[in-house]
Amino acid sequence: MSENPTAPLTAKWRGQLRVESIIDETPAVRTFRLRAAGDAPLPFTFVPGQFLNVAFWIGGARMNRSYSISSSPNERDYVDLTIKREPRGAVSRHIVDLLKVGDVIEAGGPVGKFTFNGTEAESVVLLSAGVGITPMTSIARYLTEQSWPGDIFFIYSCRTEADFMFQKALAELEHRNPKLHVVVTMTKAGPDWKGPRGRLTKELLTGAVPDLAKRRVHVCGPPTMMDGAKALLIEIGVSPDNLKTEAFGAVKPAPAAPGLTAKPSVIATGLLVTFSTNNKSAKIHEGQTILELSEELGIGIENSCRVGTCGICKVKMTSGEVDQEVQDSLDDDDKKNGIILACQAKPKTEVTVEA
Repeated sequence: MSENPTAPLTAKWRGQLRVESIIDETPAVRTFRLRAAGDAPLPFTFVPGQFLNVAFWIGGARMNRSYSISSSPNERDYVDLTIKREPRGAVSRHIVDLLKVGDVIEAGGPVGKFTFNGTEAESVVLLSAGVGITPMTSIARYLTEQSWPGDIFFIYSCRTEADFMFQKALAELEHRNPKLHVVVTMTKAGPDWKGPRGRLTKELLTGAVPDLAKRRVHVCGPPTMMDGAKALLIEIGVSPDNLKTEAFGAVKPAPAAPGLTAKPSVIATGLLVTFSTNNKSAKIHEGQTILELSEELGIGIENSCRVGTCGICKVKMTSGEVDQEVQDSLDDDDKKNGIILACQAKPKTEVTVEA
């Protein structure tokens, strides 16, 4: 391992990575250890908490997804993606069921601002549930390797002992790092489980973390867990400025009912959006994004996270103005050149985009 990686930190890298090994974490979760071609050092560096975008051709369609990195940035020979098999997830099922050692995948990044490298605060609370543990594990590994002097409160919620990801790795980190405090609660634990039971509560959080209201807190997990945790933390007194959340992959378009189109039933009365490449124009619905309108018109703008962090849905706007609630994946060059995020862009005027 090298503590001073020489590869450039860039969100614009795109290339191929080879599956070196596959590690079963739980019955539904696997870690895929990826290396650069020719076993060279990784062609990018990253900050703990970031993720990679991956792309696969499945059933004749190109599909993109974003997966958190669970390994430490100090590892220069490989990068780990830990992926849960979702019963209705076309890409996650393809990866977990079919990907083999030696296979090559297309990837890009690293991206995301759900990061913590120790400079942002004197202590950190890493609060996660389910597969949301993956970026937290990267952060905990990195801080431990750096001998970071701050307290790390690692709080994790899962269903059963069989669903406890990284159990051995966390135990080893806790043994190495007296400043790492791990608390795991389970909602459906078996009789042998000695730890806390049930969902995250105010009592559990304040009991596990002294002076919680004054600390920086990162939250990652299913949308309902994150909403509940954020409400608890605000109630406890955590400042919104100290509360960081990771929501990529949480927002997906609702599938249309069989035999129906995805078009809304209400007539659109909003501003006109022109997709110049496809020579299509339509008025937008109130609250609709340019990505959602493009899907209504059958225009294939590539996308993945739909929450403004992965950058896959970038398109060039040649005229008009838009509001974008999240612009995490736009850099200064993007903004100068009229690049917008279709998943976030809501027109303020009539708009033309190259799509």
